[in-house]
Amino acid sequence: MSAAVENFASVPVNRLFGFQLRSEDGAGAVVAFRPEPAHAQEYGVVHGGIISTLADTAAVYTILPGLEAGERMTSIEFKVNFLAGAVVERGEVTARARLVRKGRTVAVVLVDVQQGEVQVATGLFTYIILRSAG
Repeated sequence: MSAAVENFASVPVNRLFGFQLRSEDGAGAVVAFRPEPAHAQEYGVVHGGIISTLADTAAVYTILPGLEAGERMTSIEFKVNFLAGAVVERGEVTARARLVRKGRTVAVVLVDVQQGEVQVATGLFTYIILRSAG
């Protein structure tokens, strides 16, 4: 298990939302959380920013564990399509990420977010891989 995976629960935003890393294998990752009433927006559905954060986190943990010493990564673009509202009463929301392509400098990950049988969102995430000078 990589240090990145071992440290998942210590990342402040993961603790804030109660995100749990369910799996990661270099080809994908699964991150889940149980929404609470405080996560809802004006219309009673889970705020889209939280759904986007969940999806981004799953995408990051698809790539992060495979980075080599001296490499780090950061987002350069993402697009999320919301397909249905997630609601507290339906329980756990799960983001399943799949690596599309990882090159020397750019990595692309596809993420589907579901709540039970309901697909809540789908997104495409792009990251740049940075190397330390030296």
